[in-house]
Amino acid sequence: MKKFLTLFAVAAIFSAVACGDAKKDSSNEGDEAKELMDEMNSTMEEVTETGEEAVEAVVDSMEVVADSAANASGEMMEEAAEEMEEAAEEMEEAVK
Repeated sequence: MKKFLTLFAVAAIFSAVACGDAKKDSSNEGDEAKELMDEMNSTMEEVTETGEEAVEAVVDSMEVVADSAANASGEMMEEAAEEMEEAAEEMEEAVK
């Protein structure tokens, strides 16, 4: 009976040592996975912010281009109106 208890005690010690390491490894893996997920989330937030900033920059550029086009077309319209006035004056003078 003494030999049986000794073998049982030795087997219990081996199993406790073997299982104790397995529990630590799995908790470390869980911590590592959580850290990786946190890192991925922060990276995705940075990418999203960068994308939003890029979209805002494009929208601002488009507004500048639209304003420039409107000003240019306004200037062109004014020049055309002046030329038409000059042509009308010349026609009036020619008719007189």
